[in-house]
Amino acid sequence: MKLRLLITRRVSHRIAIALAALLTFDSWIKAASLVSEPVGCIRVTIPPPVDGVSTRGVLGTPFNRASVYRGVNVSMAVSNGVSTLTCASPGWTAGQFVTEVHYLKIRSGLNAGRVFQITANTANSVSVNAGTVSLGSRESLEIFPAQTLGSLFGTENFPLRTGTSESTADLVRLHDGSSWVTYFHNGVHWRTRNFETSQDNTVLRPEQGIIVVCGGSSAVSVNLFGAVSVTPELSALPGSGESLVSNRSPVPITLSRLNLQSSTGWVAGSTASQADAAMRWNGASWNVYYHTGSHWQMAGSLASQDDAPISAGESLLIRRKDGSIRSGTLLSGTAAFSFSPVP
Repeated sequence: MKLRLLITRRVSHRIAIALAALLTFDSWIKAASLVSEPVGCIRVTIPPPVDGVSTRGVLGTPFNRASVYRGVNVSMAVSNGVSTLTCASPGWTAGQFVTEVHYLKIRSGLNAGRVFQITANTANSVSVNAGTVSLGSRESLEIFPAQTLGSLFGTENFPLRTGTSESTADLVRLHDGSSWVTYFHNGVHWRTRNFETSQDNTVLRPEQGIIVVCGGSSAVSVNLFGAVSVTPELSALPGSGESLVSNRSPVPITLSRLNLQSSTGWVAGSTASQADAAMRWNGASWNVYYHTGSHWQMAGSLASQDDAPISAGESLLIRRKDGSIRSGTLLSGTAAFSFSPVP
């Protein structure tokens, strides 16, 4: 069987997308037909500065790195809050998924789309801190390496401007859960103002959004590429404060289909000041969206924004209402594309 990725929406906002099921082929091994993992690429273009003022792009990472394992676990055990899933003869090496950060993604059942960082592994088992999530046996799962600054932007021959300080280089800003951290490339490796040692292996969580600040004289194009998920994606939202959260879909999706309003504890209100906010960068400032309980609106407008498109390769700044404290919740949007078998 071959797979074809059907794209049903056009892409806008200076983002070009190309998705394909690469290297699909019919290959019979032990009477089984094999196909490759579908992959995709999005090019995000950040315009050049105007009148010497740096421009910024707010990027998302709709693709994971290619999986290194897909299968089904045969058993699951919990000890001291740690869930350990055992697979039958997977051919792993003890510790291989923690020497470099890897994630475990559940692909089936009630937990489909949940992603956990692997904390330990043996030759046939992986352990994760699943918290209150009840994992089970016969879970369809996959394992993939974490995206990093080095893997996403590269460590050499990349389009961003290098420099010896923040004032002379293009910047990448990440939210670490409590504050913003700024990175730049010095021509040898990624670093921060306070740490000169390499930050190439700084991990980007699957749902993490990224701000890129460009100060050069030309537009900058960033290529985002990786594996296209064929299962739903669940993203962690902050319980309080703010966080930049990626649109995990590889094609545009509307604000209502992104389904923020259905996440646990989301606060609706009749005005922006009364509600949780989803903020979208328009190239110069943040548009503030909020849910009234029946539909999405933008601050300063009475028109429904349910169909406002959130582009592939884009992130939203999620800001929970001041003073509210809730546990982290999960965002689960509906798929905006489909796979169709080719006869």
